[in-house]
Amino acid sequence: MDENFKNFNKFKKRIWFDILIQCICFGLAAGLSAVIAVLLPCKLYGVKLLWVYYVLIALGGFVLGGGIAFLFLRTNDNKIAKRLDKELKLAERVQTAGVYGNLQGEMLDLQRVDANNALGRFPVKKLHFKNIAATILSAVIAAGCVIAAPVMATCIKPVLASPETELPPEEPPRQVTDWEWAALDELINYVKASKKADAVAKTGMVLELEGLRTVLMDGVSQSSLSMFVQNTVSNIRNAVKDANERDITEAQKELNSEEENYVISKLYEIFSLTKPGGDEGGDSENPDSGDKEDPDNPDNPDNPKWEVNVNDVPFYDPEKGYVKLGDIREEYYERVQSAFDEGAISREEWEYIMITYFADLSNKE
Repeated sequence: MDENFKNFNKFKKRIWFDILIQCICFGLAAGLSAVIAVLLPCKLYGVKLLWVYYVLIALGGFVLGGGIAFLFLRTNDNKIAKRLDKELKLAERVQTAGVYGNLQGEMLDLQRVDANNALGRFPVKKLHFKNIAATILSAVIAAGCVIAAPVMATCIKPVLASPETELPPEEPPRQVTDWEWAALDELINYVKASKKADAVAKTGMVLELEGLRTVLMDGVSQSSLSMFVQNTVSNIRNAVKDANERDITEAQKELNSEEENYVISKLYEIFSLTKPGGDEGGDSENPDSGDKEDPDNPDNPDNPKWEVNVNDVPFYDPEKGYVKLGDIREEYYERVQSAFDEGAISREEWEYIMITYFADLSNKE
């Protein structure tokens, strides 16, 4: 359009501005609705997505919704001229000026001036905003999604299971007693100071025992305790097996295996766990190791050296009987420990008192 038709451009800018507003509203409604459509099932089923994904979903929905709206709402000069003639009742003046806009001639110039003057008599606001109901609806949807998104993110709880498939209550943690801590630490120190096993076997066993101690510090249930102990036993066997596969003497391999069986046996005893069927005679892979019939084996109940009545154990209180908890039991433990540290009792005697006497007390609690 030339200078004689410049009022047309004012209405043209207004129409394109209206189209832009509508595309933005439709795009926001589409993008935010897509976020809600993804957020709701994720919250219900406990799926966590990074905020970046929600931003990308919103942008994708905005571009898609706005693009589709633009395809339907886009216009051109001919459509604008037809709309102006219809809404402003200009008897096709604008359309005629547009059709002959590129032609020169006195009559054509006069016609364009007349159409331009006719448009000048009307303010831009005289032109109605089209699709106002759809635009308002899309704006309301977008605003509702903005409000609903944070509410859903904070208030909706995951639906983990239906009432028919409700998960069983969590098992309470199993408290590790002071005696068990002390016995486990003593077993770790014993392995570190062992003169039977070589450095590689000792290192492997110590690492597994210290790993078990770390797990117990975090707290485990009774059923989990048995599993962790069994895993530790398996790892100790694997560590000693790897150590014995090195180029070492057969005598050293036998000493490593003996120490392995002793540590595993003590580990079961510390936590009052029953050995699996394959462990009753020692290592299932080495049935001859840890033989209970060996009269010199301290784990052999028929060894007369270990036949001690619990009533004859030092610090047993004949008036109070078995002392379960409290300062008295702690005093007994400290006196036994002091006797061991001073050399009044041997390591074997200390271990026997710890395993039989205090373990019996813990079982009776």
